[in-house]
Amino acid sequence: MADLLLDISRSISRAPFDYATGIDRVEQAYIEHFIAAGGRVWFLSRVLKGYALLDQAAMKTIWPMIMRQSPWQKPDLIARLFSHKLPEAVNRAESSLRRVARSTCLRAGLAKMLRKNLSKGFTYLNVGHTNRKAALWRAIKAAGAGRKLAMVHDVIPLDFPEFTREDTAQRFEDELKATASACDALIYNSADTAAKSARWLDKWGLYPENLPILLGVEPLPAPARKPAAEPAEFVILGTIEPRKNHAMLLDIWPDIPAELHIVGQRGWRNEPVFATLDRSDMIGKTVFEHATLSDQALASRLAGARALLFPSYAEGFGYPLIEALQMGIPVICSDLACFREIAGDLPIYLSPDDRKAWKAAISAALAAPRAIVPENVEFPTWEQHFAKLDMFLYK
Repeated sequence: MADLLLDISRSISRAPFDYATGIDRVEQAYIEHFIAAGGRVWFLSRVLKGYALLDQAAMKTIWPMIMRQSPWQKPDLIARLFSHKLPEAVNRAESSLRRVARSTCLRAGLAKMLRKNLSKGFTYLNVGHTNRKAALWRAIKAAGAGRKLAMVHDVIPLDFPEFTREDTAQRFEDELKATASACDALIYNSADTAAKSARWLDKWGLYPENLPILLGVEPLPAPARKPAAEPAEFVILGTIEPRKNHAMLLDIWPDIPAELHIVGQRGWRNEPVFATLDRSDMIGKTVFEHATLSDQALASRLAGARALLFPSYAEGFGYPLIEALQMGIPVICSDLACFREIAGDLPIYLSPDDRKAWKAAISAALAAPRAIVPENVEFPTWEQHFAKLDMFLYK
């Protein structure tokens, strides 16, 4: 079997953050899977001015640091010389990689480094929406790669550019074009993401093989089921950005006799919502903001909630939805195709713009005993995901 090279650039770039986004968790699941798989598996990360290549032994050293189970090492000489270029945590993470790497190179030397260490015809796999510029794909090809695969988590910057940072849509388009042009196959986290992506790829005349495979969802470290909290609580989970539609909930919340717990970091282009969170009389009384919660704290908060509220305008998958349902907690969410694909008829589906319907559904959840999601419902697992992926990788 040819070598496999997994790109971990996203995990290293996320060193400054104490919480993992959905895409972070996917890359972490892939790292864990391929560490366990053994064999000729390699790991590649972009670092300042170049790349670091790790073998299995090196990756096992770095893995606890990625998972915040042990600290990143002290900055090395390169980090100290160029410390102004990157955040301190990224300097420490990249220093840790350089110390254990099988090989490092400047960016122009990537193809040569890979040819020297990997077997001809190796498989390159990138699941992190990071390190996907055209120059990277040219180097991977020049290194003698066989199959090249990447995961597409969503095309929200193309479908809804108004919900992203000003420079995101064009950069995303450029990188998706380069990725789809270079790859033999694109992995999608849902059939809905595959369909949305196909509309853009068809427009550009790009037709890589299509691999929609639902992501696995590991249950939160949930406490035993407990009674609904009093006073009643609802939870919305996700970065506070326009796409997540916190504004609608904050507009109707003065009429809701319950607590709203907003879990997530503040994002971008959402100044009216930030102003409400900073100055509204509701804050600290019926509306509470939690920038970050550990998995244990989040599970405890969800366990007492009447429902998870998920009024997003667009998603690629929807981890919070499945995590709540796995705990038996009801979900009231937007009527999105990806949600129906992964959760069937379990949630209550509403238009994200229908304030009246949201107010009615939340009021109904308050007026009746908390609904219980059946315990025998099956949700996507990582075992199923990798079984399907392996069928393609090793056929």
